[in-house]
Amino acid sequence: EFAGRDGENKITVKNNNNGEKYIYELLSVQEFTSDRKRMSCILRDPQNRIILMCKGADSVIEERLSTEPENLNFHENLKDVDKYACEGLRTLYLAERYVEEEEFQTWFEKSKKAKLSLTNREEEVAKIDELIEINLELIGSTAIEDRL
Repeated sequence: EFAGRDGENKITVKNNNNGEKYIYELLSVQEFTSDRKRMSCILRDPQNRIILMCKGADSVIEERLSTEPENLNFHENLKDVDKYACEGLRTLYLAERYVEEEEFQTWFEKSKKAKLSLTNREEEVAKIDELIEINLELIGSTAIEDRL
């Protein structure tokens, strides 16, 4: 359960089973655009690990998935997503990966520079975001009715 967010980019999540609260630090948000068809956020978890979480169109996330064996639930999710799509529902994949501190810091510096770019800012930011949104592990899918 989402318990709140403070002004310092700290997000509190409460475990409804045992009442424990966990604090995550929001490090970065890669915004959704119609070109990207996805959005991501990068968090520091209570164990001080950096995790990238991404949601987006199934075809876009599929291209960014790792080929490691732990992505075996991909085929199960694919069946569900196909079924939901046939019912006319809008589907999204959810994926994540842990990022090493050094990789994050290098990427973050490039990201800051791209966001300050005076020319082609959106394209520059998108290029940099591509560098970190890779080797994802599929963790699930969603489907919602999207009435016109």
